[in-house]
Amino acid sequence: MQAIFEQYQEQPVIEPPRYILVIKSSQTELKRVEIFLREIFTAHMLPESCFNKSLLCLSEAIVNSIVHGNKNVLHKEIKVKVDCLTHSLVISVTDEGEGFDLEEVPDPTSVENIKKESGRGIHIIKTLSNSVEFNKRGNSLQFKILC
Repeated sequence: MQAIFEQYQEQPVIEPPRYILVIKSSQTELKRVEIFLREIFTAHMLPESCFNKSLLCLSEAIVNSIVHGNKNVLHKEIKVKVDCLTHSLVISVTDEGEGFDLEEVPDPTSVENIKKESGRGIHIIKTLSNSVEFNKRGNSLQFKILC
């Protein structure tokens, strides 16, 4: 039994492929993000339907980080991480902002908010992804999309 345990301990831990992109707080960076994501999808031969959902969620998260997190301050950065798992992607977006409380975000589907032009980003991400998590500070979100 001891030999089996020692053999198991010697096996390397295989981490899923992780890709990282750091961008400035500018919506002009969204094209770089699209190219970055496309390269990941090409390398892992992931389906186009998953690409479209992933790109929309990622774009919404980045726009929120630019506008609400980093307050359009160009020199502030946004870090995008993509982990490729067997049948899913885990994508995180972290900004340099002070964060926010998810409970204070108005429901975009309520009658008083339905005609507003903004406020739908988190709702879109929650609807299209399989899970969404925020850190305690409120300046980083992570979502998972099954592919």
